[in-house]
Amino acid sequence: MLGIHFLNKIQSYFENACDIIKEEVYSEGGEKLITSYKLTVKDILNHPYFIESELKAGVSGLDREIKWVHIMEVTQIGKLLNGNELILTTGVGWQEKQTSLSFLKQLIEANVAGVCVELDTYISDIPEEMILLAEQYNFPLIIFKKEVRFIDITQNLNTSLMNYHYKMIADLEIISNKLNEILLLPDAFKRILRFLSKTLHVQVVYIPTSEKEALFTPEIPMEQREILLDRVEGNLSKENLQKVLFPDKKEKAFAYQSIQAMGHKFADLLIFSETETFNEYEQLVLDRSATALSQDLLRILYVEERKKVRENQWAKEWLDGKHSKEDIQNYFSALNPSFKPNGGTVSICTFDTQIDNSNITYYLAVLRSIFEQHGFHPVITFEANQIVSILINKRGKNDWKTRVCKAIEQLIKTDQIRVEDSSAPFGIGKLVDELDQVHESYRMAKEVLLIQKKKNLVNTPFYEDLHVYRLISLVNKHSDLEQFIMEYLGAVIEYDKNNNGNLMETLKVLLDSSGSKKEASKKLFIVRQTLYHRIDKLKELLGDDFMNTEKRLAIEFSLSAWKYMNKQ
Repeated sequence: MLGIHFLNKIQSYFENACDIIKEEVYSEGGEKLITSYKLTVKDILNHPYFIESELKAGVSGLDREIKWVHIMEVTQIGKLLNGNELILTTGVGWQEKQTSLSFLKQLIEANVAGVCVELDTYISDIPEEMILLAEQYNFPLIIFKKEVRFIDITQNLNTSLMNYHYKMIADLEIISNKLNEILLLPDAFKRILRFLSKTLHVQVVYIPTSEKEALFTPEIPMEQREILLDRVEGNLSKENLQKVLFPDKKEKAFAYQSIQAMGHKFADLLIFSETETFNEYEQLVLDRSATALSQDLLRILYVEERKKVRENQWAKEWLDGKHSKEDIQNYFSALNPSFKPNGGTVSICTFDTQIDNSNITYYLAVLRSIFEQHGFHPVITFEANQIVSILINKRGKNDWKTRVCKAIEQLIKTDQIRVEDSSAPFGIGKLVDELDQVHESYRMAKEVLLIQKKKNLVNTPFYEDLHVYRLISLVNKHSDLEQFIMEYLGAVIEYDKNNNGNLMETLKVLLDSSGSKKEASKKLFIVRQTLYHRIDKLKELLGDDFMNTEKRLAIEFSLSAWKYMNKQ
């Protein structure tokens, strides 16, 4: 009978809570959904069972949250507690002062909400050392001066806690439904931010990872914005956000959640309050709001990207050098009259298979967001298994390669981007000053990909870092590179082939060591006498003058070209 009565009571409470919350959520004034979902030590002191109790210590800890009420008579806690319990005890086993002190220390370390001790059953008073310890840690220590029924206290308070939980579930369901309704309205993004702010009575800050401006709901003065953003930048972690946001005050309520879409973070959503502390309910409302923002962001990105896909042909013509300076200037003026490009480069990303048309919009949205985050305005086109990005530089030129590298690293870690070789799947042309020369950077980016196909030849995405291989590729296109190689290295190649020798390796190491025999023998793991015999053989095949400057340069070039030609 008790069980049925208990369930009926919960169901009735649940239904009443739903009716009340529905009225509050949809009120035009934007009233807060509920005053609190947590039970604190302060709350239970006003409970009928605690009327004759006495708070002996820990008045500063009365705001501690109670998540469960538990009777405990053992003196060794171990792993029996989860934290935030209100402990009821008669003090049995406290024959010695040290036992009671040890028990209290264990409760404090377990982060329980407080302890209630019944006197006159097993102990007559609380040791003064125990009171001082509780006061030191702002730990509520409550005494009952006469016998009380612990079973009634636990049943009553734990029922209330369960009611709080069911009420929270009901309210969160209503919150989710309301957010779904907002998603169907125009300008849903800002509406969600306003809804979050009014529902929890908090300051909301939306901080994009790109260079777009942060959004504040409600609005705050510009000076305060800049201070807050300066403090938050790079400090979004539980360990130090409290410190950087509120350096002058001990306690502030704050929480944050990242806005994720397609495996990529687009922004951080931060809430904080001047007066209240946040509990599980506020965090769950924040999580649901962040999910709704992610859904709306994904929709916006999809619509924008579909529009940009239609501009694909214009970008292709630009890469082919068919647009004049005036055409390009007009294009950017239409996008943003105040936009001032500082040069541009071209990035080609190669996928392991042909890009699925159903996913292309998402691929492009991720690439665009990440490149924007690192100071580039991307104009993107695609075909077959390649995405080509014209990266218009919006910052200084000194660090453009560093920023591109960071963007590439971020792209490779993104689940949606699958590339052939995570070490160098990109080809990056030179940064050109004039945007009508972008087609030259495009040619260079393609050249990088061609050279990268020579396995283990280079490990860089940048055309500028190919050095001698740029010259080798150029010579190979316009002359008989193999004939040049054989003219200088043919005798050595033939000797190694017929004698299973390693003169080519010896020659390369000797040249890399600037002719130092000591260093070369060390790198080759051979004694110097063996190296002398090999050098004599090289002189016989290449001539005594093979280390002279002009001939040496030709031989070094031939070695690099031989490596290039034989890394198919």
